[in-house]
Amino acid sequence: MTRAPILAALVLATCGGNAPPAFSTGPGVTSVSATTSSSGSSADTTSTSAADDSTGGSGSSGTSTGILRDVGAATEFDPGQPKGCNGKVDLLFLISRDIRMQLAQEQLLASFPGFLQTIAKRLEGFDVHIMAANPDGEWTGDACQSEKGCGAYWPHCFEGDENWDCMNSVQEWEPCDSELGAGVTFNAGEGTMNKRCHLDGGNRYIVSSEPDLAGQFECIAAAGTWGPYPAPGDALIAAVSTELNKDGACNAGFLRDDALLVVAIIDNAFDEQSTSSAKTQYDKVIAAKKDPRAVVMLAITAFPLEEGEPDEPDCVDDIDGSNNYLSLLEQFPFHLRGDACAPSYVPFFDEAVGMIDEACGSFVPQ
Repeated sequence: MTRAPILAALVLATCGGNAPPAFSTGPGVTSVSATTSSSGSSADTTSTSAADDSTGGSGSSGTSTGILRDVGAATEFDPGQPKGCNGKVDLLFLISRDIRMQLAQEQLLASFPGFLQTIAKRLEGFDVHIMAANPDGEWTGDACQSEKGCGAYWPHCFEGDENWDCMNSVQEWEPCDSELGAGVTFNAGEGTMNKRCHLDGGNRYIVSSEPDLAGQFECIAAAGTWGPYPAPGDALIAAVSTELNKDGACNAGFLRDDALLVVAIIDNAFDEQSTSSAKTQYDKVIAAKKDPRAVVMLAITAFPLEEGEPDEPDCVDDIDGSNNYLSLLEQFPFHLRGDACAPSYVPFFDEAVGMIDEACGSFVPQ
């Protein structure tokens, strides 16, 4: 398996109309026709559900220029809302933004439109919340104002950027921007949009009525590579806490009692910063959701390099398999782990949607 960021080429066709109140692909997510050439590469995944223990995954590769949106293989689903979930899914992303994350973020952004389309087909009419939580308790806008950014030779955060204004952008900071686990709406630094994401509804998370789902997801999920080492376990605890989800708090309204919670950790290294244990993290999530079947845990993270594979700069080798996300994932009946350096994340997210569908059939809110 090669570990270069090879994305499938595709042809975009626009979709018109306003997004309905329930979840829809809408004008922000396009219908596509994908053209790929298989190279035999595969995306490594390890999955476990309440009904099945299995491993598998497949991938495709092609040639591209820049970040192209990869929607994966066309799959026909029988539409219809499962009994569980009450038609609601809360998607929580914990995305590392340390210096090694460029490849993983490019892959995430390329695969996300297809992920949305697959959800829309398989979970028709679902009401979805999407939040990217602060993984480290810092605001990278401070880095823009540093000597590396505004203190150098340009009036913006970095050479080529035009969104950050060194005189005014820093004034847009809000306390929630520096809160561990709070929804991110203002990423700054190289690899980000360097501007506030003005989300429909005025929340720190995307709602189903958002007219530009794909564009706004890129705004919150293009986390950049200027952040410190993340503490995803601690950030997860904070993101689902009563303190951050109560009325008037940073994440107010995000976490719903009758919704399925889907957590996606995107980190090509390890969680070496969290002070909480995997058991504590599990206990806090269950305290928030009450039922283990109400949670799907996903992680795209480091895998051991296969024999003879080169050790590339953006691919951290989990040499002894001790990546501590496993100790968190394996406590949940529905969990899936994927390789951060896989040639495509599409197979991972395709499998994840199937697991979300299965979990919705198992979790029936009381």
